[in-house]
Amino acid sequence: MPRLAQVATARQAQLQDGRRLGFAQFGDSDGQPIIFFHDLWGNRNLRHPDDSILARLGIRLIGVDRPGYGMSTRKSGRSLMDVVDDVMLLSKAMKLERFSVLGFSAGGPYALACAYRFPQIVRRCAIVAPLPPMDHEQGFRALHPFYGRMFQLAGGNESFFRLLMRGFFWFDSQRGPDQFIKELGGLMSTADQAVLSNINLFNSRRDIWGEIRSGGSDRLADEMVTLTKPWGFRLQSISVPVDIWWGEADGFCAPGVGERMAAMIPNAQYRLEPQAGHFMLFSHWQAILQQLVAS
Repeated sequence: MPRLAQVATARQAQLQDGRRLGFAQFGDSDGQPIIFFHDLWGNRNLRHPDDSILARLGIRLIGVDRPGYGMSTRKSGRSLMDVVDDVMLLSKAMKLERFSVLGFSAGGPYALACAYRFPQIVRRCAIVAPLPPMDHEQGFRALHPFYGRMFQLAGGNESFFRLLMRGFFWFDSQRGPDQFIKELGGLMSTADQAVLSNINLFNSRRDIWGEIRSGGSDRLADEMVTLTKPWGFRLQSISVPVDIWWGEADGFCAPGVGERMAAMIPNAQYRLEPQAGHFMLFSHWQAILQQLVAS
């Protein structure tokens, strides 16, 4: 495990193996710390567009770029635990004695891995519409058919998958980044399209996608390949309290996944919200954070 050499700036950490770790902080600088693991199309800046919610709840939100995203150096062949170890080094450099973790969609497995690996430090975990384990067929079937097929390719034919991703990135580079966000919304439920109609959130997602696109397809492919590998732990081994949030109208990942996860995690609460979709992180932002920092 690489050791953290120093925090170079307020937004970047230098790892002793030469890599850099990008992060950003929002809300109350003296508040309860929450480390946030973004989704597949996210980065360190992903959050609800109204930062006054964080300040009002007394929360210090720390968003972290996974390797290859944004300001973080790429690490080929990385695992969930590699990412968690990097984040733990960052937390030590920031002198965080204890903190909570929040994971959205593709960030969910990382939040769970952090809760599993560091139960004495992580006080609570919340996952919102997380991806299921995808080292078997059942996980792929739980996803929207398009994304299920893409993850199948990532796990079963990585060379072809990377060629496909390069082709998509070339095609997408010929148009504005807002077009991809519109198409992403088009694959989602009516509830999710309503959430994405918030212009500030739409613009944030567009800017984040622009940064991902500028980094090249292999970085995003790394992430998808990582998520098809075994997680390295059993859900039954997580001792930290876990809140599992899901929208009943989620068309990206079937809500039944959350129910099965809750049955396996010893101290889990499953919260199925009617009329909410995959983007319920934003529509239920305040409720999710309030529960996460509750005593």
